[in-house]
Amino acid sequence: MTDRTFRAAIFDLDGVLWDGEPLYHEAFNVVLKPYGHSLNQDDYVRIIGSSVEASWDWVRKRFKLNEPPSQLYRAYDDAVLTLLKKPVEPLPGARPLIEELRRRGVPIAIASASLRQWVDATLRGLGLQDAFDTTVSASDVDNGKPAPDLFLAAAQRLGVAPQDCLAVEDTLAGVRSAKAAGMFAIQLRAASTALPPLDEADLVLDSFADFDLSLLASVAREAQP
Repeated sequence: MTDRTFRAAIFDLDGVLWDGEPLYHEAFNVVLKPYGHSLNQDDYVRIIGSSVEASWDWVRKRFKLNEPPSQLYRAYDDAVLTLLKKPVEPLPGARPLIEELRRRGVPIAIASASLRQWVDATLRGLGLQDAFDTTVSASDVDNGKPAPDLFLAAAQRLGVAPQDCLAVEDTLAGVRSAKAAGMFAIQLRAASTALPPLDEADLVLDSFADFDLSLLASVAREAQP
């Protein structure tokens, strides 16, 4: 824990605000099925939190696929967008926390390794499309997680110094990305694909019910009349 307070909160999307990884896992297998392959859970855990490009690079090597990456990316994009048409629900406690942070005037952002069209579709499905001050996707930066680009871009758009932001993540790549940006990194373990507690995280939470609002208390007081 820390005795510091922070001025802004930046959230990953998949595995943090909703249990999205099973959908992305399914989309990989939709694409791989015509080639006679599928990713098992152990395979998929290896790529959780990585960029689409890095994930498919690993998958192509894993199954010795010769298809052009661009062909696989297009098929994967189609599969994800089709699956995202189904109703999606936030993880328990996510919506009340976001609403409380907004009520307190705390700047909040999304920093997601997913593509822009997936981020927008997911937030619409969750009914959170207007909840954040800004959203940053893999389509908006040069380098995905674990590089710090996504979190740095989110902080810049919020107008808050990175060291004054806390980040909520679920993966090792995400925690490393937040730490590389100079942020206080929280690992949330609420999703079905939750990893064991990560030593690199500054704080590990098993659910949003454990989120301590005093981490952002100074901002909350400033925001109140």
